[in-house]
Amino acid sequence: MLDALLISAAFAGELPQVLVFTRTEGFRHASVDPGSDAIAEIGSGRWETTRTEDPTEFTPGNLSEYDALVFLNTTMDVLDDRQQAAFEEWLRGGGGWLGVHAAADTEYDWPFYGSALLGGAWFKTHPQVQEARVKVEDVHHPSMAGMPLDWVRTDEWYDYRANPRGKVHVLASLDEASYTARAPMGDHPIIWTTSVGKGNSLYTGGGHTNEAFQEPLFRDHLRQSIEFLLAGGWIDLVGDTLAGWHPPGTWQNVGGVTLDPVDPRRMISTPGHGVLFNGPEGRTSDLVSSDVFGDCEIHAEWMMAQGSNSGIYVQGRYEVQVLDSWGVETAQHHDAGGIYQRWDPARGAGNEGFEGKPPRVNAARKPGRWQSFDIVFRAARYDDAGRKIENARFERVVHNGILVHKDVELTGPTRGGWNESPGPAPIRLQGDHGPVAWRNIRVRRLGP
Repeated sequence: MLDALLISAAFAGELPQVLVFTRTEGFRHASVDPGSDAIAEIGSGRWETTRTEDPTEFTPGNLSEYDALVFLNTTMDVLDDRQQAAFEEWLRGGGGWLGVHAAADTEYDWPFYGSALLGGAWFKTHPQVQEARVKVEDVHHPSMAGMPLDWVRTDEWYDYRANPRGKVHVLASLDEASYTARAPMGDHPIIWTTSVGKGNSLYTGGGHTNEAFQEPLFRDHLRQSIEFLLAGGWIDLVGDTLAGWHPPGTWQNVGGVTLDPVDPRRMISTPGHGVLFNGPEGRTSDLVSSDVFGDCEIHAEWMMAQGSNSGIYVQGRYEVQVLDSWGVETAQHHDAGGIYQRWDPARGAGNEGFEGKPPRVNAARKPGRWQSFDIVFRAARYDDAGRKIENARFERVVHNGILVHKDVELTGPTRGGWNESPGPAPIRLQGDHGPVAWRNIRVRRLGP
């Protein structure tokens, strides 16, 4: 996604714009200058960096120039009410915010900042600078690419006023047994991301020392975090292996697939990686993402053999159907692009299925050709007691560039879907009804 953005920007004669904000009204870190220099260095040829300590830059007009904004070791009250409003509007409209280290020691009287960006995790205290083990929790996230699962590094490790887990998506946490915390938290998130409207934010707890900004892995983490924000918050779920998916069954990560020239009900694979394939026979377990999602936007591309049947279950519960529907004149809920029906045996024989939604248009292509879904999904809402107060819905489903569903309410799981419960849940690919392949599965979390 970032490559496409950079190519587009190159044709326009400019790179994406990143604003690094370093104003301090409290403690000032010695690493402000090295950190600013590092962001400019790692962005060379990728984005153009502007640094400022001037809060009057925070106007709607000025912020509209920038694609991403970094709060680099800011402290205390750095924006007034109007500037805060401009920042919030910019972020909700699609901006990307990166908070580094002391960004958590900032704007204690601004509820939006503390809640939407920090999940309540303002700075509380810290021990001395020391080595600690960072445990990577989300291996799919672009900002964590190439980081060891047990990432040992030296920094000043903040203890926070509240644990943000449950309010943010945690990317990594601290192993408190690996260092001496001043105010132990037990569960101690240290890197997380959130979405706000069309925008995205990411906070990383490292960056106190000058040396941090010379660490190759930490520099990679900063670069990849900014690239994630510049790419609009999209996450690619298909890498070089099956990492981040389970159980493997006979699923493979291959270079490509084609119909078997002898038997079009089978598919054969080619060497390489980037395509998830359930095998020539297509009789295996469903493939489930390790990562979980609530409100989200999904892009996924798929190919199937003649007569195959599959589907993508959002949150493992609500299926958009994948079927060989080439040539079907009047599509049903079980055809490609349909929202599969619910199922209740208590309704009586012949009436068990209900609430299936056929696509507005049969947009299916021939077997052996790549097809695509673009889905906007809103998860069900629950009250504090865990009671559902609002149903999930597909706000939009686009099949091969054609709108096939708009604002479809889901009163419960479709047939074969998991039971409903509060909280985010995985994406699930059906694998047991014939050969199917998936590629370019990208997901973007959406905020309220």
